[in-house]
Amino acid sequence: MSETTKQHSRHVSVPSDQGIRVDKSTIIHRPVAEVYSFWRKLENLPRFMRHLESVEVRDDLHSHWVARTVGEKTVAWDAEIIERRENEMISWRSTPGSEVEHAGSVWFKPLLDGQGTEIRVELKYLPPAGKGGALFARIFGRDAGTEIEEDLNRLKALLETGQLPPEPKAREWQRRVLENSRKAAGSAHVYVHENPWPVIGSVAALFFVLGLVVGLSRD
Repeated sequence: MSETTKQHSRHVSVPSDQGIRVDKSTIIHRPVAEVYSFWRKLENLPRFMRHLESVEVRDDLHSHWVARTVGEKTVAWDAEIIERRENEMISWRSTPGSEVEHAGSVWFKPLLDGQGTEIRVELKYLPPAGKGGALFARIFGRDAGTEIEEDLNRLKALLETGQLPPEPKAREWQRRVLENSRKAAGSAHVYVHENPWPVIGSVAALFFVLGLVVGLSRD
């Protein structure tokens, strides 16, 4: 059954000749109807997409997305379904004025035995020179392709076993380092704000000592 939405705007989130495209796929050993049904409920997406905090479905076509950035802040945007074919594909795009301009499609292809599904995600986003591009970079942390590939692997594990895969140790270490760095930076900012003159004096003394050492080394 094919359903092309009639209520969406004519605004195109990412023009065909612009933007960056990501294509990733995986095979999930579950029937296509089950995989499609899970994805169609957009509120399920944060269960396996690490960067998403929540997806709130407003009506049959529109939804509100909230994502976590690398700095643990959040950015939000609205999206709309532009086409949907049962057990075959879902396409969406961000609505006009969104901070994160993107469009995407997810395709579901049944395997010959009927017990498996090839799922393919096509994502296109437009990272402007301004804050929009920086926002998208902070959402994914690394490159979008790597993140989407890992998200699909998490979806595969979730639908095949009912559980998410354990977080890689390296990834957990990176997360802890990032969190500790953020806390340290925040504490330093507060200290400098509350004690500006001692900080200025310490910096000046440091530069004086460095200058003295350099001067003596030249004699």
